[in-house]
Amino acid sequence: VTACSLGPVLWGHLDFPHQLQLRGVITRALHDVEVIVRKSTATVLHEIAELVFDPRAVPWLVLMCERAMTDPEPQLRAAAMTLTWHLAEHLPNAFYGDASKGSRSLRRLPPRSDPTFAEVYLLQCKLLPVATRLGEDRAPSVRLAVAAQCDRLANALGEHWYSVIIDLLLALLVDADERVRSEATLCVPRLVESVLLGTTNEGAPNSVTVLESLLPVAIKLIKDSSTTVRVSLATASGELLTLLVGLQSLEALSSQVDGIVENPNTSRFVRHKRHIDDTLIPLVQRLLHDKDPEVTSSALRAVTNASRGNVREISSRQQRQRKLSAETNTIIDDDTVSLSSLHSVERRDPVFIPVLSEQQVLRLLPTLSDLANSPQWRVRQSAVEIVPALLGCTHRLETRSEIAQLCIKLMGDAVDAVRRTAAECLCLGGGSLGGHGNGEDGEWVTAIVIPHLLACTNSASCKQRLLSLKMVEVLLTNGVFPLETSGKLLGSNTSLLASSSLDVTDSSLSSNPLREILEIAGSLSLDRIVNVRLNVGRVLGNVITMLEEEELMYVVQVLENQVNFESEQEGGGDRDVIYFAKKTLAIAQERLEEPGLSSI
Repeated sequence: VTACSLGPVLWGHLDFPHQLQLRGVITRALHDVEVIVRKSTATVLHEIAELVFDPRAVPWLVLMCERAMTDPEPQLRAAAMTLTWHLAEHLPNAFYGDASKGSRSLRRLPPRSDPTFAEVYLLQCKLLPVATRLGEDRAPSVRLAVAAQCDRLANALGEHWYSVIIDLLLALLVDADERVRSEATLCVPRLVESVLLGTTNEGAPNSVTVLESLLPVAIKLIKDSSTTVRVSLATASGELLTLLVGLQSLEALSSQVDGIVENPNTSRFVRHKRHIDDTLIPLVQRLLHDKDPEVTSSALRAVTNASRGNVREISSRQQRQRKLSAETNTIIDDDTVSLSSLHSVERRDPVFIPVLSEQQVLRLLPTLSDLANSPQWRVRQSAVEIVPALLGCTHRLETRSEIAQLCIKLMGDAVDAVRRTAAECLCLGGGSLGGHGNGEDGEWVTAIVIPHLLACTNSASCKQRLLSLKMVEVLLTNGVFPLETSGKLLGSNTSLLASSSLDVTDSSLSSNPLREILEIAGSLSLDRIVNVRLNVGRVLGNVITMLEEEELMYVVQVLENQVNFESEQEGGGDRDVIYFAKKTLAIAQERLEEPGLSSI
């Protein structure tokens, strides 16, 4: 094992005759009687595949793949799949023979006109049967490894072999083992993305074939007896929704930038719209009605993720591939940098482009409303969590009001976690509209959120009054409130504040929405229920760092009155209420003493 582990270290420092000797050592190790030695050798081969810049070593590596494929140990055969796509990925490097940019610099497959194309193609012809044979392996764990890596194999081999790999995944989708079917289902959107983004104009039929081949088989899995498979199907459906509409939106944006008028009937990405409307949306709707709550929750998460779809990631990948292809014909593959980190560097602003259209959202609403009546409280909670994402897909207040009914209905749920989630999603709905306090999100808060906030504050139920404090906290913590008002937030409900025995006649109230929302919380400072009074101090303490001088002075006034009220009660009042009030008072007074606070 130790001798084998030195292989990658020595490889780059040896001339070809000595590399032959090292190859003999590694070959013998791969035939060793001890399983642990053969496993270590498979890892060594994986590392050496990155270091090969001499085409004379490639046939030996292909032979090692074939040897690992026939190993009696399933883990070794599964490792053969990883080695296969990894070697295929580095084949062009070996034939170009340029090690100046290191092993992380992956060259693309040479064009057909290149003299090396035939050699690379012939070696691919030897590697692909390794993957297809492993896909028929008797051990489920080996077939599972193939199912999980079909997309990587497609990326490595190129579009010449897309149809073969699609057929391989189709066979795995109907595998006898549920784990293999589940993994193959999760691979479907990844393979579709590889084919759609990797297909040139000459290979355009592949981009249609991949959907027309995979979707009918995947849809049949909705009747699969395994919950795990149906959960994977829900996840894959959401990823496909995001991908297909993202590509469609990206093409539309690219056409506008380039000044090109696309024919909707000929654009290959626009043609995918029928797959969305006729296949994926109905599929998700059926999954939302699944008898297993785990599947239903997974389908809800899929719709949420699809509603928040972002075509910037697809755009950045396409642009990066084209740029690298044009300039250096290489792809930089650095495993130390995650895709999310790379995307966060490339994106300057976190703008989400909605995936679902308003018509598609309206089609989903009846299904989501039915889920709000589910006897499973986690399903009801998942149903309402989708609201902020759906709101970003429409600009009509009437549609947004209909979506809001999901939240409003569940704000009266018997389960506290459901009520709090519903209230939070109702408040955060404005943030999905991208107005930053003006326009649509200001309209949302003023027309939808505030009336229900006041209704909760006026409710005879202490649970609803506690919920109103949660809403105040969410609004202020996330900055989701209109920047300007005309004294209409409270409107005729200013009588609500009279019970707090506070002076609310300040003329600044009519132009300070933050102050008005604070007053809603302050009105509960003398509530008859101890737990409500306690949470006033707690909530104000959580938002205190976001307040300016005027609001801080108001908070001090509210809490001082609350402390005096508690002190006058029999037995000195509730000590927890006093504790949170004094704690927040201390923070507020400390902030008031900060220099330059009034200029914030």
